Amino acid sequence: MTVENHRHCGFAMLAYQMLVVEKLVSLEAAAEKLGLTYATLHGRLTGRTRFRAEEIRQLIAIIPDQRLLQFFADDSSYVLAKKPDGTLDEASTIRQAVAQSVREAIDVMQVVVASLEAGTFLDHRDRAAILKEVHEAEGAIATVRVAVERQPPLRG
Repeated sequence: MTVENHRHCGFAMLAYQMLVVEKLVSLEAAAEKLGLTYATLHGRLTGRTRFRAEEIRQLIAIIPDQRLLQFFADDSSYVLAKKPDGTLDEASTIRQAVAQSVREAIDVMQVVVASLEAGTFLDHRDRAAILKEVHEAEGAIATVRVAVERQPPLRG
């Protein structure tokens, strides 16, 4: 299996997990919103046929779950940032983003401390748990950056 095929299958498996196992959106509703038949969507989810780029974009809109985007960013040097809530004023948006980043940093600290207290080395489970929390903390920090960048300069 080539790297390209593996990546395709990985995305299909993730979409399958979200639609079939977790039932975040019904298959029927997803197929309709994608403009596909149920059978065609099933073929995409099982890896028989590939998702097209536009279908992936639509799937991300249908299932607003960061894991779909993270799938593509995992092997890059990019970190995903959540767009600030447009219903809040700039100061509230920044406060909310900073509070979330602090919570995520505390989660990283707790997982690291718990892992190191259990032994002198990190096993694959510890490593996976720590990296999951670090990814979430990176995203939270990136969201702070986006919120601050959107803040208009103060007039004085």
